[in-house]
Amino acid sequence: MKMSIKKGDTVLVIAGKDKGKTGKVLETSPKDSKVLVDGVNIVTKHKKPKSQQDKGGIVKKPAAIDASNVQVVCGACGKATRVSHKTVGGKNVRICKKCGASLDKEFAKTVKKDTKKAEKTVKKEEKTSEKAETAEKAQKTEAKAAKTKTATSSAKPAAGEAKKAPAKTTQKKSKTESK
Repeated sequence: MKMSIKKGDTVLVIAGKDKGKTGKVLETSPKDSKVLVDGVNIVTKHKKPKSQQDKGGIVKKPAAIDASNVQVVCGACGKATRVSHKTVGGKNVRICKKCGASLDKEFAKTVKKDTKKAEKTVKKEEKTSEKAETAEKAQKTEAKAAKTKTATSSAKPAAGEAKKAPAKTTQKKSKTESK
């Protein structure tokens, strides 16, 4: 079975007794689908001296864990991520699912260029769609303004209400004059 984890990758343990720990991959075993991670899954072994010069004792060393219990940590975004694959220059390259950066160091620059080009085209498309939306909104507001102008010019009761308002004020003046 092909694994997406390679020797030298930094990985995060996502299951087991060492969940949450990160470490560097020391060895991979694709047949068994196991990885040996530095500082993770430490076991103690009792070593017996084979000769008089050799020392015995208790030795602590990392043991292999299943590859499904670890996720690769992206060097660009610093997050644990799943791995996708992309063909660049005729070779299969591992790509971060979260940020799109290459997990293989020798292809990091070429993948970054490709992702930047894709981001620029997306931004250009967004800008053109935003311009079209703002133009549509401006037309709608102009149409609403034109409708309200025609509605106010055809409505003459507003002028009649203005004539009634001064009559009320004169009545108040006459009350004050009588006192």
